Amino acid sequence: MRKLKLPNLVTQKAILKISSLIPLTGFALFNSQASYAACEGVGCACAPSIIQFASPVMQPGANGLFPIALEADNVEAEGENVVRLSGNAEVSQGRQTIVADELTYYRDNDRVVASGNIEVISENGDYIKSDAVDVIAPSQIGTLTNAEFKLAQSLTSEGGIDSVAIESRGAAGTINLLGEGIISLEKANYTTCAEGNDAVMLNASWLELDRNAGIGKARNATVQFFGVPLVYLPYVTFPLGDERKTGLLIPRFGSDDDSGSIIEFPWYWNIAKNQDATITPKFYEERGLQITGEYRHLSNYSSTIIYGETLDDDLFGDDRSLLSIDHVQEFTDNLTGRIEFNDVSDSEYFNDLSNDVSQFSATFVPRNASLTYRNDYFRINASALDYQIVDPLISEENQPLERLPRISFETYLPDGPYGIEYGVEGSFTNFASDFQVEGTRTSFTPYVGIPFENIWGYIEPKVSLHNRSYSLNNIEEGQNDNPSFTVPIFSVDAGITLEKNTTWLGKNALHTLEPRVFYAFAPEENQDDVPDFDTSPVSLNSFGSLFREGRFTGEDRVGDTNQITFGLTSEISDAETGDRRLQIEIGQLYLIDDLEVNLNEGEVIESGLGDFLANFSIQGEHAWSASAFLRYDHDENDIENLSVSVNYRPNNNSRKSIGIDYYIFNNFSANNQTDQLQIDAFWPITDRWSFFGSERYSFEDSESLSTTLGFEYDGCCWKFRVVGSESTRINGFDDKETGIFVELELNSIGAIQQGVF
Repeated sequence: MRKLKLPNLVTQKAILKISSLIPLTGFALFNSQASYAACEGVGCACAPSIIQFASPVMQPGANGLFPIALEADNVEAEGENVVRLSGNAEVSQGRQTIVADELTYYRDNDRVVASGNIEVISENGDYIKSDAVDVIAPSQIGTLTNAEFKLAQSLTSEGGIDSVAIESRGAAGTINLLGEGIISLEKANYTTCAEGNDAVMLNASWLELDRNAGIGKARNATVQFFGVPLVYLPYVTFPLGDERKTGLLIPRFGSDDDSGSIIEFPWYWNIAKNQDATITPKFYEERGLQITGEYRHLSNYSSTIIYGETLDDDLFGDDRSLLSIDHVQEFTDNLTGRIEFNDVSDSEYFNDLSNDVSQFSATFVPRNASLTYRNDYFRINASALDYQIVDPLISEENQPLERLPRISFETYLPDGPYGIEYGVEGSFTNFASDFQVEGTRTSFTPYVGIPFENIWGYIEPKVSLHNRSYSLNNIEEGQNDNPSFTVPIFSVDAGITLEKNTTWLGKNALHTLEPRVFYAFAPEENQDDVPDFDTSPVSLNSFGSLFREGRFTGEDRVGDTNQITFGLTSEISDAETGDRRLQIEIGQLYLIDDLEVNLNEGEVIESGLGDFLANFSIQGEHAWSASAFLRYDHDENDIENLSVSVNYRPNNNSRKSIGIDYYIFNNFSANNQTDQLQIDAFWPITDRWSFFGSERYSFEDSESLSTTLGFEYDGCCWKFRVVGSESTRINGFDDKETGIFVELELNSIGAIQQGVF
């Protein structure tokens, strides 16, 4: 083979700039090996096809450019302008290469004409195989006929071998190169499935791939699934990567007992980079046509989500709708506003119709507007909150009170001498109601604390003064319409930290032990003439809640107290990574005096042992984790709250997941108990099939509350699921709601489920 090396100046701009010129696809040229994504064994990963070829041998020159090399069995020069190569003809510059049976190179305009067994590879590993090539390198304009292409996802080099992972591939009768990174194809097919898998294919009379913009366009396009046409589209655009794109999403099919068959046809609208919308016509066999829509907008200073549904329900016999708006606006660096508006047509809406909005109470839904100003020293919030009463049967005395308005503030003052921490918290709230006691409440709470800290421990005494004053309406005759009270609270929090080096499961670890004592005192102040607008007892559902100085959430009660809490925390952490492996927390509350101030008039909580809390968590290095929480009530001599959670999630296999949660809650005042078990699982059966399901079982009712079972087949560039569910209705009726859904998700054609067509 004769070889001709041209000086850099001959084609600095020339021939192989063809890498960008042909931004198509890429693999195998020399020493090629195709290793396509065959999932092997349970927990397989759908890897892309890999093709290998020899790395560039020549080194770049002083100008950083590779020299252009011409090689062939026969090389002929026709004057100074034309070079003809035949027999294993090759033009290369670095990785960029064209090989063919015959090749002609024109020096005056950097034109390359080739024929016979042509292979083209680009700088980033894109690859084309063609019968004929005619391109002008500098302008990156040209034509290839009867071509197969492969687009590179990534390229790695090791030991003189370049390995390229395929992102997408296809074929075309004609490929027109329109400029750097843009290709137009005629009579083309396109897929992101790995080689050997043609399950999902886009066929089009015209196809354009713009890799610079990451967008594909097609006309007269048909999406085929295993050769069967699923949908015809006169015109379609789709992302070449993970970018969002306007178009139809995959339809969803299913049924339930009341609504009959259900078919959804979602359409995604990529309005701009910072806003989009999804509109979904949903047909219920027994109810009619429902239209749902979601609009999202995000800017540097605001975010908006609007979700709505509307349905002329034949089964219900009336129009039904739901609307939810959530808008956050940052006016300045310090001033932020938020509006949350919700509206639903009837109390049975969430029971009858599935939707993408968190389910509100079936009796009322909230509406809120707020404005917050914050700087380095204080925060002020003004808000207005009311409710839409959905259930007409809700009694007047049980309807929530509106807050029109509520103004709150808190300070973040710098520490004083000796590290003194001080500040003020306060609020003004106007509670409005046509049927209940209403009025205004003013809360004012200054505080001061002096923390003493060092590396082995701390002690933090604190004093706060809680003042409340009211102006009330709709009160009974003879009651005080301007009650007020002031209660001081003194508390001391103290702890020490002990640590030592140890081992945990054969690895170096750090063991810490942290004893803690917390004392709080507040005198008794009669508050029987004060209404309960928004106050409830503190729920001791976490270890930290044992160390609160107040016994209530909300501001209508400041409970008397004389109590001490003993706590102990023990942790074991990995000495190298710092990851916590084991944590045990235990705490015991002891009431020194009876508690006289409570929500129910005349109620007294006797002194003695209060709640006992224990918290436990363990985290394995790879897969297993577990946690447990216990709250024991000494008054009732019974467990008030118990939760146990066990999870198995291998770090190296996302297809395996099992979670088991057990929960007990005793409401002694209402004499009822919640005793439930929740199991969630996703588990591979074979290299392609997986099982998933969830079960929520009530032991107190001896019945299943909800069951979901499904199977998924992963074809790498497509997935198929069948899902069945049965659940107890929200309103507590004895009958169950059942449904079954079938889903086909096409991950090919640029992640079609995200809005490709």
